[in-house]
Amino acid sequence: MRGFALLLALAVAVLVAGLTFALVAAIGRAARRRAVRAARWRPRHFGRDGTTVVTVSLVALDGRILDEYVVERIAAAEPDWTDRFLRAHQVAEERAFHLNSADTGRR
Repeated sequence: MRGFALLLALAVAVLVAGLTFALVAAIGRAARRRAVRAARWRPRHFGRDGTTVVTVSLVALDGRILDEYVVERIAAAEPDWTDRFLRAHQVAEERAFHLNSADTGRR
């Protein structure tokens, strides 16, 4: 009888642990979905290894980058760097506008 009680207590503990894990995972998924719904696409640029990278990024309210598409990489030594950067930034702004417009129907 004592062995059965111990086995039953162990089974209950495993069940509680499993349910707790499932609940925490579900809460995490729900938080991620809310973060994605509230996020906005924004043009960004940054330097990396002597190259300027222009992107359009899905940015959460807390500043985390959830997704990102590279529009163009421009070497710092390019003679037409300014023109290429301005064109790439314009493309990134247009993509962000259209991506944000497409997302409003799903919110």
